[in-house]
Amino acid sequence: MFHKLRKKNKITKEEIIADLIFLIIPFLIVILFLFFFDIHWNFYSDGQLFPPEKYIFPDKSIYLTGGLIGAIIGFFIIKLFIFALKEDKLVINR
Repeated sequence: MFHKLRKKNKITKEEIIADLIFLIIPFLIVILFLFFFDIHWNFYSDGQLFPPEKYIFPDKSIYLTGGLIGAIIGFFIIKLFIFALKEDKLVINR
């Protein structure tokens, strides 16, 4: 009975593309920050920057796990921000 009361909205192709972009951008940002944190010892005067000679993380899987966790958290933050902007626009238009 309740399923008939709820209006179903179709998910458009543009929304799927936007959600993929909202996942990819935080993923890349987190990987970039993890990489700079991983090689930050090389920024001191005795370190070789290119190619980096010292790393903090012994295993590079931290980039994948950290990137995925950061992408999910970033996705929800972006979606929450967009939802707040839409709600604010509705309140202003009243």
